[in-house]
Amino acid sequence: MGHRHPGGLFSPRNRWMLAVVDVILLNAVTTLAFLLRFWGLPSSYNWAAYMRLFPWDAAALVVIFYVYGLYGSRKHTSSDLNQRVVTAVIVNGFATLAITFLATTIGFPRSVFLISAFLQVPVFALWHRLYRSLSLKDAPPTNVLAVCPPGETDAMVRYAGQYLPRIDVRQVAPDAPLPDVAAFGAVLVSRDTDPIVRRRYFIECLRLDIPCFWMPDAYDLLVAGADLTALGGTPFMELQPVRIRRGSMAVKRVADIVLAAVGLLVLSPVMAVIAILIKRESPGPALYWQERITVGGRIFSLVKFRTMAVDAEAETGPILAAERDGRVTRVGRVLRSAHLDELPQLWNILRGEMSIVGPRPERPVFVDGFRTAIPHYDLRHNAPPGLTGLAQLEGGYWASPEDKAAFDVHYTKTHSFIRDFWLIATTALRSERKDQDKGHPGA
Repeated sequence: MGHRHPGGLFSPRNRWMLAVVDVILLNAVTTLAFLLRFWGLPSSYNWAAYMRLFPWDAAALVVIFYVYGLYGSRKHTSSDLNQRVVTAVIVNGFATLAITFLATTIGFPRSVFLISAFLQVPVFALWHRLYRSLSLKDAPPTNVLAVCPPGETDAMVRYAGQYLPRIDVRQVAPDAPLPDVAAFGAVLVSRDTDPIVRRRYFIECLRLDIPCFWMPDAYDLLVAGADLTALGGTPFMELQPVRIRRGSMAVKRVADIVLAAVGLLVLSPVMAVIAILIKRESPGPALYWQERITVGGRIFSLVKFRTMAVDAEAETGPILAAERDGRVTRVGRVLRSAHLDELPQLWNILRGEMSIVGPRPERPVFVDGFRTAIPHYDLRHNAPPGLTGLAQLEGGYWASPEDKAAFDVHYTKTHSFIRDFWLIATTALRSERKDQDKGHPGA
């Protein structure tokens, strides 16, 4: 159940303030979009058209944000909150576009709508995360139950902290009697818990409507999303393939070609400056090619800006990059922190070897070992690798190969273009680099 915030400006009873500020921000962002579109104040004709449409646009925004749970529970992780905001903004964008076409008056430029939609993503994401932090600042901690061996308690506390920043964790062993689950605001179950015990916690959490998190094993990943069917009057579960549908792949490919071509054209001056800076600091080529694995397990040559000294692995051989790797040049550190070292991969995307969004392409020497240790690892190669992706954002650099493969398999099974847009937007919003590449001079 957790505890309730007793009061204050950011208490749950004052969530109406969220909607009020959302409407104010919508007006501010749209006004900024007008200023950017017209390089100053628009004509009275255009502004009057906007003012007539704004009440309908604001009402649609509040309703859509409510439907996507942005005025409900504060117990969303930051990534979940970002995803809800991005999805709601996209849906509201289509609603706004429909309103402008259905309105009898003309004068609201569609370009203003597009600029406003792009600006709304970071503005609303930052505001809702700020509100969540302020509303939880003085709230009592939420009781969390961690079902795990004693040795995993510290890790479970760390995981629970990603759910809510203010928690009080109680650990119970997997073979202990079932405690009073109703006394907790969330339950976390370790991967090695017996399936029968897990099922008991699942049923109890569902009965009490309490969030339940568990670490999936290979079986969980493969059966997730299975459909119930009947054979001879007996229920059977049918596994869904771990691959992106053929039609979706075709649309995804077209989007990749357009974005990569535009990106190479627009960013070519920036890439030229980067190449000059790299060559001025250290001798050797500005670009670096390396073998990676793409869809179907095929090998391709990935290209990046060089961020290490030439022949950085001559003495050590292939090794994983360290957090503070002495082989990285000064320019390379800047490029890595801003993701600029990955800009040449737009060429790989244009060639069809990569996608904008997908699993991270790995080196063959590491993939061979992962295949042996992780039975389902090769399933991640059913989708084209990407510049960014679910594993890169949610798992980060220090996640284990098994955890990264889990994110990649889940992305492939549940692919949608809204999720792709969310992943791209989330990548742009994050300043820190969690997904540093694995041990190679061009990383």
